[in-house]
Amino acid sequence: MNPAVEKLLVTLVDGRAEVIRFRQDNLISLHNELRKESAALTAAQEKDTGASKTEIEAEHFLALEAVRHFYESLNFSEEIEAEYLVAHGKDNTSRRTGAGLVIIRPTTYTRLFSILSPLAAALAAGSVVVLELEDTLSQLDSVLRNVLTRALNQNAFCIAKKITDETLLSQAILVDQTNTATPNASRANHLISANGARTVAIVDRTADIEAAAKAITAARFSFGGQSPYAPDLVLVNEFVKKEFFEACSKYASLAFARETTVKRASDSASDETRKAVQEAEDKRLASSFGSKDFKLVDIQDRNASLLNIKISGRFLPITTSSGLVDSIYTHEFENPLLAAYLFASPDAAKYLSQFLPAHVSVINQIPSNLLLGPAAPLSHEAAFGFRYNREMFSVARPHFVEKPAGALAKLEQLLTSSGAITAQNLHALAVAPLRPTNQPGNSRLGFFEQGFVLGAGLIMSVVLPSLAYGTWIGGRRVFDYALKLRG
Repeated sequence: MNPAVEKLLVTLVDGRAEVIRFRQDNLISLHNELRKESAALTAAQEKDTGASKTEIEAEHFLALEAVRHFYESLNFSEEIEAEYLVAHGKDNTSRRTGAGLVIIRPTTYTRLFSILSPLAAALAAGSVVVLELEDTLSQLDSVLRNVLTRALNQNAFCIAKKITDETLLSQAILVDQTNTATPNASRANHLISANGARTVAIVDRTADIEAAAKAITAARFSFGGQSPYAPDLVLVNEFVKKEFFEACSKYASLAFARETTVKRASDSASDETRKAVQEAEDKRLASSFGSKDFKLVDIQDRNASLLNIKISGRFLPITTSSGLVDSIYTHEFENPLLAAYLFASPDAAKYLSQFLPAHVSVINQIPSNLLLGPAAPLSHEAAFGFRYNREMFSVARPHFVEKPAGALAKLEQLLTSSGAITAQNLHALAVAPLRPTNQPGNSRLGFFEQGFVLGAGLIMSVVLPSLAYGTWIGGRRVFDYALKLRG
């Protein structure tokens, strides 16, 4: 075993990693070193990716903000108070401890943030970390090797090549941001990025079409179109399809004009998408607007493979939907989707978010912070801000010292033969009815009921006047005929 990794395991045994001052010192040292090497880090990012200064500074800000966030989540006085709750005769029900060894296997996409976010979260949680870095020509990796080893205590952190020891992997939490296969069920504690899960945007007829087009095109075309949270498919209501496509064309043209030639993803991933687009065009299943590597794709046939693949690169597939139900049930989406961006009125968005299975649903916006970093692990609650949180790298270890109260106290009294309660008394309590729900009458109309009432009202507003007029005409004719007979 790597001696540096062995040293981390010793730290877990003696409990140093969980001491709050140890955690604080590591994080503040890390932030200080990152600040000092800020220029070197951004220069390395530019050399590695060719990204724009705007995108590099955005990632740099979010990466350092993640370290700041996890450092500020540590409160010395509160943690010390919680540590001594049991000594003062009080339960510590929310107690958590570090999960142990964490292994980070980072993605190449927005690599600085993708490394620092789980690293800071794990250190704040009281875990120790191994960062896997292979020997490459990456300028950023070279700078990070120096910065991280200088900033962090060698009893809390080390850098190693890819770890293949199954025993070690089974004991650790593996943060795998590179995985493309289905996560191994036997490793449920691992944090495996859902790189194959898709992201879908739905634009309803009730949406602000201009705002939706601007947000969707920005998300798809920024960062070289390589974000796992960039929309892989847009479903737009057929009544606003033309208006939406025209708005997308306008914003796509603006994005193309300031193209930055980002080189973040593997060529093979973008090539597969490009091939699928070309195949759809050759088979007349779709038409496109744009250049070779910068396209809006209008999918006209639901048999096109583009509807079912993860997109890589600056390609935006758009297809038509006849309505809310069609958007949810016609397409065979993953369960769950990585994310759903829903552009609609509040009522329509509520319905879509309720029935469309997505790890996270976002209404009438695509937050920029989502576009940076790896895909989230779907096995955990979404950490919206920084993709990871302390809870992912810690385990619940509650302390109980207070006697059970309420119903549990009665059970204790019976089983300890205190005489305060009898078996008959306990049985009577067990079969006591539950309190009623006091549910009021369902007088409020739901989403579809409102649509039905509105439709019925429109129909009746036409039918009833016509019926009344026809009845009046018929009645007059019958009356005139009766007068003639009498005459």
